[in-house]
Amino acid sequence: MSLSRRAFAAAVLASTLVVAGCGSADDSTPAVTPAATWTAPAGLSGELTLYSANPQELTDDLVAAFTKASGVKVKTFGGETGKITAKLDAEWQNPQADVVYLASWTPVAKYAVDGKALVYSPQGADKIQTGWADKGNAFAGRDGSALTIVVNTKAAPGSPKDWSDLTAPEYKGKVIMPDPRESGTAADLVTAMTLAWGKDKTWELFDKLFANGMVVHGANGPALDDVTAGSHAVVLGGVDYSAYAAIDKGEPLQVVSPASGTTITPRPVFIVKDSKNPAAAKALVDFMFSPQGQAISAARKMIPARTDVPAASGTRSYADVKQLAFTWDQAKASGKDVLAEFTKRYLG
Repeated sequence: MSLSRRAFAAAVLASTLVVAGCGSADDSTPAVTPAATWTAPAGLSGELTLYSANPQELTDDLVAAFTKASGVKVKTFGGETGKITAKLDAEWQNPQADVVYLASWTPVAKYAVDGKALVYSPQGADKIQTGWADKGNAFAGRDGSALTIVVNTKAAPGSPKDWSDLTAPEYKGKVIMPDPRESGTAADLVTAMTLAWGKDKTWELFDKLFANGMVVHGANGPALDDVTAGSHAVVLGGVDYSAYAAIDKGEPLQVVSPASGTTITPRPVFIVKDSKNPAAAKALVDFMFSPQGQAISAARKMIPARTDVPAASGTRSYADVKQLAFTWDQAKASGKDVLAEFTKRYLG
């Protein structure tokens, strides 16, 4: 099904672009009216259970549109990545989820290696960003968020340009970082830094940051709330979509893409191998990668996976963000060990 970039741009610009960060509530729903809607395959029935570590309002938008198109009801369970993976790990003998939509690449890649994901290539997979699909078709990133420096312009002593700027004396005690044990995107960022720069340079940066009084607390939402309130001045590794949403509400925030590079974390989705309703699960994943499903993510200020769906006005597109030199296959191989080392060095 085709849909022009101009039509999508008009749809996104016409939307009411209001989102909340993970851990925050926002009941407003943007008006998303793509020029073409997804058509469900015939014969779908029953229910699905979706586990989602993404903003509840985004999950709700996707589920409502899918149910309207298909008639399939979807029960959801939401929470940060660590909460979702803990629930999954406790249930593998009797899986309760049909589809899982996380905010971090590494745990999904491990589930795929362990044979817990159903092999399936969704419709539209040929349109997604290079490197955002598992080579074995066990999962794929359906949208993404860039990790940024989020600055409270009323509380910060200046406007940093790169990660290392936050080690300067004027930022002493003013920086907060989401906890990589709770935030999958923060864990991905640390892993990407070690892959792009090497561990010595990465740990040297974090040694200086922690010596300068950087604190680690909570997942993405609480870290942003802390800086928005002025308790700290800067989030290191803040997700872009939450900050853009807060700016739209009038908060005095600035989103900085670090000059030396950062990550755009693909937020992967996969079907549980033992799904009780695989036909409907495949349809839900097809919808999530359809132009309509991708436009819903764009309206919530995520970076769409599909190259033919533009980002929302006022946000940075995939091409606008300088990324660190690494691959998600590398991150898959080393992410667990890097997180363990970071935890031991700084949080133990």
